[in-house]
Amino acid sequence: MQLSKRLLLLLLCPMLSAPALAAAPHYKFTLLGSGNTSTTRINNDGLVVGVLQDPVDNTLRSYLWKEGAYTMLDTPINRVGAISADGKIAGEVIDFSPESYLARPAVYASGATTMVPAPIAPLDKYNYLSGINNAGKVAGTQYINSEGYAYTSFNGVTTLLGALGGTHSYVGGMNEAGVVAGSAQVANGDFHLFRHDGSGMVDLGALSDGRYINANDINDAGVVVGSDEVGEGSAAHYRAIIYQDGVMQPLGTFAPGLNSWAMAVNNAGQVIGNGSFSFLVSEGVTYNLNSLLPANSGFYVSAVYDINDSGQITGTACGAGQGCFGMLLSPVPEPGAGLMLLAGLGLLYRLRGRTRSV
Repeated sequence: MQLSKRLLLLLLCPMLSAPALAAAPHYKFTLLGSGNTSTTRINNDGLVVGVLQDPVDNTLRSYLWKEGAYTMLDTPINRVGAISADGKIAGEVIDFSPESYLARPAVYASGATTMVPAPIAPLDKYNYLSGINNAGKVAGTQYINSEGYAYTSFNGVTTLLGALGGTHSYVGGMNEAGVVAGSAQVANGDFHLFRHDGSGMVDLGALSDGRYINANDINDAGVVVGSDEVGEGSAAHYRAIIYQDGVMQPLGTFAPGLNSWAMAVNNAGQVIGNGSFSFLVSEGVTYNLNSLLPANSGFYVSAVYDINDSGQITGTACGAGQGCFGMLLSPVPEPGAGLMLLAGLGLLYRLRGRTRSV
């Protein structure tokens, strides 16, 4: 006796027509290097760049990591701010001597380090890069008397980006097209988010109940993420925000009073951030990344810094009595629709065998 067509349809239809239920993502957890390893940025090729402490002379050195292999870089850059899709690195050469502190921006590409001219010379003591693209254009912020001046630099020419009626501005990130996002002072002294595509600064506004707004990243579609501060006194806290399709709004779902600030957004719209806990916002769902670590790992996520288009996340993980390490979280694929269909067909085959034996 064979299965009826009606039974076949009843078994297959739920798999073919029912909406897929959202499931928490799963990650492979990888520690990078020994203690004092800083993992900061990752590109879409899975190339991780960071800084670690040289075991010989204890100096900080830049490295690349991919698929378990380290490459120590022959560059004086000892703080990394960004990596391009083709592996160019933007960062700083920092002098940590007790007598002085000096952070000078630089780019490492094709085995050579090139210093980036400061927009305001010679007062270039505090100067940090936050973005670089394949063309070699960089974006950064120079600080003078603790106030910022946003700029871009390309082919040795550095250009101040200005502000929005005020004086000061800060770069949060830059996408592959060279569009910069950040925060800039308006005429009354407040700050708004801005986007700058090379032809001028565009005011993206601010939320009416927020202050101290800042941007941290922009993706290729122009989505900007960052944070602002809300509340007063002991109730004041930081809130992750997102600007998308002309609208700015709070990002994620957090209990009242919890801190959150968005750090990075990929081209799939996934956002990572830090605060009261490190988080991922994906398809409208907010996840505590500690709950997504493999069971009994013995580590917790201390901070996250970057996410690529494959959903790989870089950050720092700490373990009780073990110290803190650079880390990489890599998504583990869940069974797709094809596998579910095959499983359903297997069930049909078993039912068919049972029916024949009746």
